[in-house]
Amino acid sequence: MSTQGSIRKDDSGAWFFVVDVAGPRGVRAQLKRRGVATKKEAAAALSATITDQNRGAFIRPSRVTVRTFLVDEWLPAKIATLKPSTAATYAQYLRTYAVPYIGDLELSKVDGGVLNALYGQLLSDGRTGASGRTGGLAPKTVRNLHGMLHRAFADAVRWRRLTVNPCLSADQPRKNSAELGLWSAEQMRHYLDSVRDDRLHGAWCLLLTTGLRRGELLGLRWSDLDMAVGRATVRHTVTMVASQPESGTPKSVAGGRTISIDPATLSALRALRALRKLQAAERLLLGAAWLGDSDFVMTEPDGSAIHPQVLSRRFKAQAKSAGLPIIRFHDVRHSYATAALAAGVPVKVLSQRLGHADIGVTLRIYAHVMPGDDEAAAALAANAIFGIP
Repeated sequence: MSTQGSIRKDDSGAWFFVVDVAGPRGVRAQLKRRGVATKKEAAAALSATITDQNRGAFIRPSRVTVRTFLVDEWLPAKIATLKPSTAATYAQYLRTYAVPYIGDLELSKVDGGVLNALYGQLLSDGRTGASGRTGGLAPKTVRNLHGMLHRAFADAVRWRRLTVNPCLSADQPRKNSAELGLWSAEQMRHYLDSVRDDRLHGAWCLLLTTGLRRGELLGLRWSDLDMAVGRATVRHTVTMVASQPESGTPKSVAGGRTISIDPATLSALRALRALRKLQAAERLLLGAAWLGDSDFVMTEPDGSAIHPQVLSRRFKAQAKSAGLPIIRFHDVRHSYATAALAAGVPVKVLSQRLGHADIGVTLRIYAHVMPGDDEAAAALAANAIFGIP
C-alpha cells in the first residue's frame, strides 16, 4: 500500500501535514508535523516523508528529549569542528537558555510555536542574575541562540532525527537599532585628544583608525606591524573562553588580513614602541618584577597581557572622563566604519579592512548609514545620459 498524506492549516495560520507511516510491528499509524511556516515547505516535507516511506528508508522521529540530543549528542559531535570560544558559548547557551526551558520536551515536539514562546520568555526575563543584572536578554543574544538552534536542528534533520527544522518557522527577534551606538568623527577625534597622555595612545589611535575588533587589537604583536611601510597584519586574536582570555586565530579566513596604517597613527605607534623599549630596559634592572615576555602591542605597565574585560572597562572610563556618550567597545568599530563611509571609502575596500567574509555583510550592517547612495547614483546616471557635466 502506498503512503498517503495531507497538508492543512491550523487556527494560528501555521501549516502542518499528516501522513500514514509504518508504526511498531508494522501497524499503520499517523505522523503529524506541525509548525511549518509555508504551504510549500509543508508540501516538500510531506513529499520527502512519503518518498522515504515508500522506499523503506523512513525513520520515525525518536522520543529523545531536546536535552539528550543537544547536550549528549549534538554538541559532543560538533565540538571538534568549533573554535574553543564558540564551543564555550554554545555550551553556555544550552546550559542557561535552552535546556532549562525546553530541555524536557521530546525533540520531535519542538516547532515554531515552542521556539517563539522560548524567545519571548528570554526577551522578557531571561537574565540569570549572574552578571548582577536581571530582566530580559538583549535581542542580539536571542538571535545568537536562534542561530545555534538552527544549526543543531539542521543536523537533526540531516541525521534523520527530525523531518523539518523547526527554526524555519520560528521568528527570531528583530535587530534593535538602539543596539548600535556610534560616535561621530568629531567625537572620535575628541576621544583621541583626551587620551593623548595615555601610555597606550598609539594603540588607541590604531583602534579608532582601523576598526579592529577588541580581540584583534589585544592579539596584535609588534612582529605583526611593518613600521617601514605602514601595515598591520591580523594573525592572532584574544577571546573569552569560560570567563578566561585565550589566544587564537581570526574568526574567519577574511579576518586574517593586512591593512594599511595612516601616517599619524604610525607616528603614535612608533612613540608607543619607544616607550615599551624604555620600560623594558628599566624593568630588567628590577629582575622578576618585569613580566614582559610577550610581543603584544597592548600590555600592562609590567609587560603582562591585558584582560579583554579590563580593556573594555578602561575604555568606558576614559569615554566618561572625556564627557563622551558611553558606547560599547565594539561600537568603536561601527563608528570607524560609519566615518569611513561618510568620507567616501568604497564599501569593498572597507569590507576588506574590517575583515568581513564578503561585501554583503558590510552592506547589511551599514546600509542605513549610506542614505545618499541612491540619490547620487540617480544624479550621476542621469547627468551622463543628458550630457550634463
